[in-house]
Amino acid sequence: MVMQHTIQSSYEAMRSGLVTTADSTLVSYKSTDMPADVWKAGPESGGTTVIFLGTGAADTTFSWSMHGYRTVGEGGVGPGEVIAEGTGILGAAVSEVGDRYADTIVITNPGSWYDVPVAIDSGNNRICKVCFDLCGFRYILVQFTDIGGGGQATGMTAYCAYF
Repeated sequence: MVMQHTIQSSYEAMRSGLVTTADSTLVSYKSTDMPADVWKAGPESGGTTVIFLGTGAADTTFSWSMHGYRTVGEGGVGPGEVIAEGTGILGAAVSEVGDRYADTIVITNPGSWYDVPVAIDSGNNRICKVCFDLCGFRYILVQFTDIGGGGQATGMTAYCAYF
């Protein structure tokens, strides 16, 4: 009998800290413009799950975008590609440090590649996840494009686990 083992990871921070000011919209997809604050997938990574946490009251909103970069040749990085973009709402579930998990995620732009990301467990005051296949991406950039205003989360971060 043959058994396959699926690698599982714990959640890892995708940014170096809490984002409290909206990120600039990514206007260039050139590899030379890839920000330094990206999550680097290991060679064993295949499927990916992303969760969002934020500061603010329940039912405050945020907007996000996710871009992927592949390696090119020895040590090179290819152009950025849209994985997905969307909006979210913080829910009632609270982390051990008091941040709220996003309980609603809406994907407004599923990108232009074959493995469309899906939002799982959305809209029920639990932890909503965005799940997708890495499809060869080595670097993942998560940006928060609309936070800090009235009715919006005051800070955001994202965590990723792979399998």
